[in-house]
Amino acid sequence: MIPMKKRYIIRLSGIVQGVGYRPFVYRKALEHNICGWVNNTGAAVIIDAEGEEYKLRIFITDIIRYTPVLASVEKCEITQEKLRGYGNFEIKQSTEEMSTARFISPDIGVCAKCMEEVSDPNSRRYRYSFTNCTDCGPRYSIIKGLPYDRHNTVMKKFSQCGKCSEEYNNPESRRYHTQPNCCSDCGPSLFLTDCRGNVIDCDDPITKTVQYVKEGRIAAIKGIGGFHLCCDAFNPEAINELRRRKSRPHKPFAVMAANIDSVLKHCELSNYEQELLSSVKRPIVLLRKKENSLLPGSIAPGLKRLGMMLPYSPLHYLLFDEGINLLIMTSGNTGGAPIQYENRESIHRLNEIADFFLLHNQDIYNPIDDSVVKAAAGKEMVIRRARGYIPYAQKLSESDETIALGAEEKSTICVAHSGYAYMSRYLGDLKDFDTYEQYVSEVKKMSSLYQFKPKVYVHDLHPQYMSSRYASEQQGGIASVQHHHAHMASCMMEHKLYDNVIGVVFDGTGLGDNGSIWGGEFLLGNRKSFQRAGHLKAVLLQGGDMAIKEPWRCAAAYLYQLGYDPEDFLEEVSGTDIRIVKQALASNLNCHLSSSMGRLFDCAASIIGIRQSITYDAQAAIELENIIDASIDDQHYSYSINENNDMLEIDYSAIISDLLIDRKCRVSASVMSAKFHNTISKAAVDMLIKLRERHQINQTVLSGGVFENMYLLESVYKKLRDEGFTVYFNQQVPINDSGISVGQLAVAAEALGR
Repeated sequence: MIPMKKRYIIRLSGIVQGVGYRPFVYRKALEHNICGWVNNTGAAVIIDAEGEEYKLRIFITDIIRYTPVLASVEKCEITQEKLRGYGNFEIKQSTEEMSTARFISPDIGVCAKCMEEVSDPNSRRYRYSFTNCTDCGPRYSIIKGLPYDRHNTVMKKFSQCGKCSEEYNNPESRRYHTQPNCCSDCGPSLFLTDCRGNVIDCDDPITKTVQYVKEGRIAAIKGIGGFHLCCDAFNPEAINELRRRKSRPHKPFAVMAANIDSVLKHCELSNYEQELLSSVKRPIVLLRKKENSLLPGSIAPGLKRLGMMLPYSPLHYLLFDEGINLLIMTSGNTGGAPIQYENRESIHRLNEIADFFLLHNQDIYNPIDDSVVKAAAGKEMVIRRARGYIPYAQKLSESDETIALGAEEKSTICVAHSGYAYMSRYLGDLKDFDTYEQYVSEVKKMSSLYQFKPKVYVHDLHPQYMSSRYASEQQGGIASVQHHHAHMASCMMEHKLYDNVIGVVFDGTGLGDNGSIWGGEFLLGNRKSFQRAGHLKAVLLQGGDMAIKEPWRCAAAYLYQLGYDPEDFLEEVSGTDIRIVKQALASNLNCHLSSSMGRLFDCAASIIGIRQSITYDAQAAIELENIIDASIDDQHYSYSINENNDMLEIDYSAIISDLLIDRKCRVSASVMSAKFHNTISKAAVDMLIKLRERHQINQTVLSGGVFENMYLLESVYKKLRDEGFTVYFNQQVPINDSGISVGQLAVAAEALGR
């Protein structure tokens, strides 16, 4: 009996371009004696396959289940067609036809096979910093459009040599259609300049770079997504000089380690944290520093955690070939400006920070910073979603072309297109002029890359945010979303929740729908709508942004409202400054009501004596967490939950009073910090129990920047689980304001009825 033949057209959508999918399909077709062809179309892979029916079934199963390492199939469509009588299987040229859903591979850390070549003196890619293959290397940072072919990337200007071209066109090669494929004869090259851009003549720019770093100099190094500022991690003088030049007195620096063994000498590392650190995404992972670590404390002043990462490009690995094991690798920028990524502009902007520049002539089209993650409650928690984690796509209910414009700080953008939400890279604080320029550019790039024209612009409720102003200047519909509802919805979207939940949203600032500043919120609702069911009792704060930058102002406001004289407790602060604030509070001058949990943490940090002014976001609260005495897990301060017009309020009066008593009794700061954290955790859980009894809702989500506090998050999470709650928190969508754009889009998709 002659086996029955059939023909199927298979359309695969997802991360299927630039990851070796076509040669993978080609090899599977030969293995199962399938005829036809495969090509890239728009952002999809199309396979026209003919063969014996049972072999076709195995073939289709294999190409979906056993995908290439970097691939991810989001959607598979199969249709049966009339037989064509193909005689072989081939890989066809890509077409420009536009796919509806559009997925792009992120930048991936260099693979072991490529590093073997880079380390092999007999390889033609020996010590070549731009070595890559189908399984690794730059993707997002170099792409200009789809389909993902060389002419749509920055590699268009580099013509491949004969040997590279042979690899590129050979389906059996692991570099088949690897768009950034190159070698030292035909690809990008490194060169060294001084701080004024004058080329430094040397035999090997990397060897010279290491020599300079060992001498204590500061380097600006151009990587995959932009520049790093780099110095020897064991040289405290160089670190302090970098801090001085960058005007960054306290904010922690990231450290790049040669290998896992180097990390283990200085940090506690669980098996899961090791997996995160070693993954192909190569993020910065926040790890607990060992007490016997010899690394200078100036890397992360006042903190018990270090941000560690491993090399993710051949260039980085080669830096460690010269006897250095740990390097400071901080973002190449000034102040709150975005990461630099263009040679000429970087020399102009960074020449007063860096002593010299290690540059290359490969352009970066989409600049992208390092991602930051940590392990929380045994799960990966992404704090900054960037290199390796972007682009990020998530299924969304069908939506018109909608763009969510995110928050004012830690800004991101999220677009809705053909049933998916696509999140942008981390952008930063929109009050910075350069960041705002990149923000506007990012909107244009995403519109082009995903081939859509925004019809609806979604922005924060605050009308003065730069993103809100941007929305008002565009042609199309405009919708606003309350800040804390967006936080709640971001978590709901990530975990595919649609039913009502109790949202616990703790952060620093967000305009409430009653015109006051919120931040210690308990919300009831879903993606479409919410109601405020409880909150931290409001306090009258004075000074606007100054209250954020100077925690003592928060302490003065809380103390003044409770009838204490702030001058009696804030000895480190000028009496004149305190008296000015007291007079302003009495006159309600430049004051605002705030229920912010972030400001209560600032108040506690000030009263305990941790910090009276900050130089980076949430510094006081971060340092307060870092001094916790973890053995004090059963002590807390007094508090009450009161009802006010059907609204439940956590009253902080007894918390402040107890703090002052402990302070008077000279209780250690670490014990006071532990008791304060335990109090907030217990009060939040008690509030949720009351709300569950009232509204019969057992699902709760935790969101907002205050929950970056690991001690608080894990404490609340565990207590709620012990009480029988079903608990979710942001993991892949950042829990801080970087996740706001995702939440805005989730709310808009439901509220607009798409």
